[in-house]
Amino acid sequence: MESWAEPGAPTRGRRIVHEVTHDLVRPEDLRGLRADLVSWVRATAGCPEGPALSDRLDDVATALYEALTNVVDHAYPAGGGPVRVVARLDLEGHPWLEVEVVDRGAWRPAPADPGHRGRGLQLLAGTADGHDVRHDPAGTRVLLWWHRPP
Repeated sequence: MESWAEPGAPTRGRRIVHEVTHDLVRPEDLRGLRADLVSWVRATAGCPEGPALSDRLDDVATALYEALTNVVDHAYPAGGGPVRVVARLDLEGHPWLEVEVVDRGAWRPAPADPGHRGRGLQLLAGTADGHDVRHDPAGTRVLLWWHRPP
């Protein structure tokens, strides 16, 4: 995969990284992955507990679950496959939180008529402050980012 060029030339402060790799991610793994990451962010956030942090973590949980569901549904429709989730929490710079989801599956273009499906990118746009999706023959990377809650 090409190197990741992060949008907007963010500043960098003190960063803490949390990485989880699964050789075979399956639908039943998704809730645990989401819960682990949200718990890690809450414990490491450097923000006071309160409604702003809770709202932000709800958005993180929703966007992460959507990205992971896409891995299971689209990258590996015949079963499971490898996934890597990397969260970067920047306690002093911006963006405050980045979450990267990387698979090694094949990109499948959206069907002409997705029916009741096909709204994943809209969901990412509505729950993250920014997102970027890149795919090539080696797989797909989804980068999500959020600014520090007020």
